[in-house]
Amino acid sequence: MVFVKKLVGIVVCFAAVSVFGQTNEVQMNQDHNFFGAIYPNEPSICISKSNPEVIVAGANIANHYVSSDNGETWENKVLTSPFGVWGDPVLHSDAKGNIYFAHLSKTSGKSNHYGFIDRIVVQTSSDDGQSFSGGSYAGLNGDKMQDKPWISTDDYSSQYKGNAYLSWTEFDKINSKKKKYQSRIRFSSSNDIGKSWSDAITISDSVGDCIDDDHTLEGATTAVGVNGEIYCAWAGHYKLYFDKSLDGGKTWGKDKVLFDQESGWAMDIPHLYRSNGMPFIVVDNSNSKYTGRLYLVWGDDKHGDADIFMAYSDDRGDSWNAPKRINRDILGNGKSQYLPNVAIDQTTGHLAITYYDRRNSEHNVFSDVHTAVSSDGGENFVEYRMNNLLAGHAGKNVFSGDYLDVDFHAGKISAIWTSFSEYSRVFNRTVMETELDGLFPIHQVGQVKSHLSYEKKKPVIYIACTRPSDISLTYYKKPWFSKNLKEKSKESYNINHRPGLQGISELRIPSSQKRRIKIIITPTESEMYKDEVDYIDIK
Repeated sequence: MVFVKKLVGIVVCFAAVSVFGQTNEVQMNQDHNFFGAIYPNEPSICISKSNPEVIVAGANIANHYVSSDNGETWENKVLTSPFGVWGDPVLHSDAKGNIYFAHLSKTSGKSNHYGFIDRIVVQTSSDDGQSFSGGSYAGLNGDKMQDKPWISTDDYSSQYKGNAYLSWTEFDKINSKKKKYQSRIRFSSSNDIGKSWSDAITISDSVGDCIDDDHTLEGATTAVGVNGEIYCAWAGHYKLYFDKSLDGGKTWGKDKVLFDQESGWAMDIPHLYRSNGMPFIVVDNSNSKYTGRLYLVWGDDKHGDADIFMAYSDDRGDSWNAPKRINRDILGNGKSQYLPNVAIDQTTGHLAITYYDRRNSEHNVFSDVHTAVSSDGGENFVEYRMNNLLAGHAGKNVFSGDYLDVDFHAGKISAIWTSFSEYSRVFNRTVMETELDGLFPIHQVGQVKSHLSYEKKKPVIYIACTRPSDISLTYYKKPWFSKNLKEKSKESYNINHRPGLQGISELRIPSSQKRRIKIIITPTESEMYKDEVDYIDIK
C-alpha cells in the first residue's frame, strides 16, 4: 500500500506573525481532531449587518465558527439540528443582523445513495451567531434529493422586506445515469425569519440529468433588488441561465441563456479532486452611481486554462455587457484561477471577487487566494493576494470542497478558504478595503510545502519553498529474505530561493519507482531554520 507520511517540523509556516512583522491570515480550526474537522471544506462566511465586528462562518460538515473581534480570534462550535446536518453550509446576515445558516439535511432512516439529503435545512441566530435555532426546512418532496442551497434576503423593498429566499437543485436520484431521472432548480421563501418556508416550486423551464456533471442544473444563487425583484442564476448544459421574479418569488419568467460556458460548470483543475465554475449573482442596492446593476461571476477555461469572468446588466438582466476576464495574469499561460465567489458592499457599491489563484506556482500546483476589488461598477479591478502562507489542496483523491466565500460590508472584506497541510485548515483574512494596499506582496519567508501526485501511475513530488533548501531523494530496495530495506540510490537537488523574491520557488521530482522512497528537505546554511527537517516517506 502506498501512503504519504505526514510532514513534520514545519514550524515557521504557521507562525502568527511573519518575519516582516505583518500579521498572517488566521487559521480558524484550532483542533483538527474536533468533530467534523478532519477535512473541513466548503467554508462560508458572513459579517453581521447590525454588528460588523461579529463574523460567523461554517464549513463541512457541521463546523460553526464565531468571531467577535473582526476575525482576529475564532471560537469553534458544532452545529446540530433535529433534521440533521450534512454540509453545503451557506451563511447570510440580513439587515437586522439575523444570521441564517442553510445546509443539507441528514434525515434519520434514509441512507441509500445520499437519500438522506431530502430537504434544505435553515437555522437562524439572533445572538450574533453564538447559538442557532433547531431549524426549519424547505423542499421535502418524497424520495427526491435536495442539494447545493443558496440563501438571500430582501432588506430594502416596502412590500417584501424581511423575506428570505432559498434556491437549490432537486435530483430525482443523484449520481444516476438513467435518463428517466432529472434535475431542476427549486425555490422557496420565508416571511417569518426562517421559522417556516413556502411550498417549493420549480423555477427552471428546462431540466438536466442527475449525473452531477455538466448537463446537470446546479449552482442556483439569488440576489434581491431594492424593489423586491429576485434574480436567480445557475449553470447546466454548458450554459449560464438567468430568471427573475417581480412578485416575491410567487411567479417567475422565462429562463434566459446569458452566456455559453465552454468548459461546462464541472471544470478539471490539475491536482484537485474536482472544481466548478458555477455562477454567483449580486445586485448593487447602494446609493452609488451604479445602483441596480447586476453582477454575474463564474469560471471557464475558454482560453486554455481556468479563468474568472464577470458580466453586468443595468436593465434588470434583460441585456448584459461582454464578459470581462478578472484575473490579470498572462492570457493562456497555463495557470489556474478557479472557484470564484463574489460579494458587494451595499454601503458603497464596491465589489469583491475572491478565488484560488496559481499564477505564482511554476508547475500549476500550489494555490494562493486572491481578491479582486472594483470601486467603479466592475469596469476596473485591482487584485490582492490574501494569503501569506503557502496554500494547496490534498490532491486528486481527496475532496477539497466546491467553493470558498467572501463577504463585504461597511468597507470590510472577509474572505474564507481552506488549505491542506497534514490536515485541512480553514483560514480567514478580514481587512478594511482602505488597508488592502498594505498587504505585503511577498509570501512569508521560511516556508516549505510539498505535494504528492501520481502521474502515469508513478509518484511525482512537487516542493515549494520561500527559503533556500537542499533536497535528498533516496530509493530503497528490499533484499530477498530480509525485513530491512537497503539503500539503492540517492539523488540530490537544490532550491536556491532568493529571500525577498516575490512568489515561490518550486521543484518537480519525478520518481523512477512507485514506492520505497524517502525525500528529506533541509534548509541551506540558515541559522533561522537550521533545526527544521521536512520529509516525505512513500512506503
